[in-house]
Amino acid sequence: MTDKAVAYADSHEPTSGAAARFGLVAFALALVLGALTWLVVVCPDTVMDLDSRLDSSVHSMAVANQWLVDVSLVLRIIGGVVFSGIVVAVVAIALGAAGGSRRPFGPRTYAATFLALSAVGGVAVNTATKLLVERPRPPWNGLWTYESTWSYPSGHAQGGITMWVALGVVAFIVIPGRLRWVVSVPLVILGLAIGVSRTVLGVHWPSDVLGGWAMGGAWMAASAAIVILAAAAGSRRRSGSDEPGV
Repeated sequence: MTDKAVAYADSHEPTSGAAARFGLVAFALALVLGALTWLVVVCPDTVMDLDSRLDSSVHSMAVANQWLVDVSLVLRIIGGVVFSGIVVAVVAIALGAAGGSRRPFGPRTYAATFLALSAVGGVAVNTATKLLVERPRPPWNGLWTYESTWSYPSGHAQGGITMWVALGVVAFIVIPGRLRWVVSVPLVILGLAIGVSRTVLGVHWPSDVLGGWAMGGAWMAASAAIVILAAAAGSRRRSGSDEPGV
């Protein structure tokens, strides 16, 4: 990280107001997730009717356009836990190292903590929800690739948010100038595209992807709120210790 990027990140300290805004986003998306999950569990026939219509259309489009399948297979690897986890770990370690020994609790350290919490917590929440809902996969599962776990919510769609979109958020914060747009926007688009690819491959219903997006967004926003609150509290403690006589 360049000196300019370091100075830029240091000048954008998180505030309690930012934590509140992320908290509201997390709450709103949690409500969406709760409503969608309720429909999937309590009104499965109604949801399945809508899912089947959309899924059949997407499947027909995939059969007619092999390139969509090829791209989706690549996105399956990119959005997988192993590849995504390695990328997030490398970035988090690099951010933590960039914090330096003189200021180990700076914005870059908190950004690394946010990435770790968003990624690891997201996987845990998604796995637990899958086991609770136990929704079967679409009939196309196994045509181009096979997934053995339960269908709802989509782990790839959720991971696209809690890992790749989270990387985009961090890039927007720590990279100065117009370059932050060049880096962060493609990461956000990639994160969303990973979710779309799951319906193309026929391994998820559309509502699985929506559930994954809602879960991923809620958890990522909650992770940001938690880390920002911790950063703000740490900043206040350090400011207090710097006062004369403390």
